[in-house]
Amino acid sequence: MKAEIKTFINSEIFSCNCYVIHSEKCNIVIDSWFYDWTFKEYLQEIGWVDAIFLTHGHGDHIRAVDEIINDYPKAKVYIHIQDKALLNDTELNCSFLVWRKAIQIKSQVNFFDEWELSVWWFNVKIIHLPWHTDWCSMFYFEELNSLFLWDVVMWDTVWTLRTPTWDLNKMQASLWKFKHLWLTNETQCYPWHWEKMSYWEILRINPFLNMR
Repeated sequence: MKAEIKTFINSEIFSCNCYVIHSEKCNIVIDSWFYDWTFKEYLQEIGWVDAIFLTHGHGDHIRAVDEIINDYPKAKVYIHIQDKALLNDTELNCSFLVWRKAIQIKSQVNFFDEWELSVWWFNVKIIHLPWHTDWCSMFYFEELNSLFLWDVVMWDTVWTLRTPTWDLNKMQASLWKFKHLWLTNETQCYPWHWEKMSYWEILRINPFLNMR
């Protein structure tokens, strides 16, 4: 199936990306920190949104969910059930800690606890890499050979800030898991902070991953 991946960048407080997978069959938003005019106009142009996939429940990934759902009420929101508490707990999702503003989702959310999902003609593999939250998930779209990361890897660094659910042992285990994934060198990786890069580039450049 022919599809394009559109990247939107917002530098409010810090630089973040938001992604839209667009095809003739479906449109999927990956995470949603912002909903500015550029992003809004693009969604109006493509016409509809089928789903919002959330990698985890921190405030900078869920803030604009309700705004998007208000415009596209038929869209379904997905997140792993282990991150359910973060959607309304402003301490766990760090929204009050970082922005002194409570970020909570009022929209209906669909919770998954599987390793694979089949949605709108896409086969999606869910890769669990905890340490930032208890169930941070990466989404691999097999037909696109594309992996959507959360804050796990940011070009030449990794996320080390101690959030309420941060765990050093899980971090070390998850980095080892990421380094030994079954991905091809050409797999395109889309991080939350920083630009798109191939899996091979990440392993070659990131000092946390290229150490023996």
